[in-house]
Amino acid sequence: KDAFSDYIFMNGKWMEDKDYIIQDHLVGYDSSEPDDSPYDIGNSSVVIEMKEISKEEAFEAMNNQILSLLKEQWKNKFKKEKEIWDKNPKWPAKFVNTTFKLNGIKCTICPLDIGLSMDNWDQGFMESIQGVIEEDLKQYGAEEIISYGSLD
Repeated sequence: KDAFSDYIFMNGKWMEDKDYIIQDHLVGYDSSEPDDSPYDIGNSSVVIEMKEISKEEAFEAMNNQILSLLKEQWKNKFKKEKEIWDKNPKWPAKFVNTTFKLNGIKCTICPLDIGLSMDNWDQGFMESIQGVIEEDLKQYGAEEIISYGSLD
């Protein structure tokens, strides 16, 4: 919230709440009620849907949303490259992962998170795309990004 607007975290980013989702909940607005209903505003069941959470819980929820979004993007983004890799893999690897801090919380991504197996060739593939993963993470504010992997 700033002096003029409320903001809501959607699709991994802060956006102005132009649909008044927050204000509607705070006043108990029930959009399922007809306009002339005495229950369309002040509906306590709508008000209690909002729950105050701690800063840590908020950051964890934000991180889950961001990482779910990115993992799905990576599965699609690297699909063609993975098909090419499978026909002619470059190197096997093991212990491949990327660690980072997002909103002050330490996170780790491993091959399973982006639709790969833990087999040495899939780990080698993840190692080959870690630079792109790092750049994408930076766009969402990730810090202290470290990519690990060992040749097998």
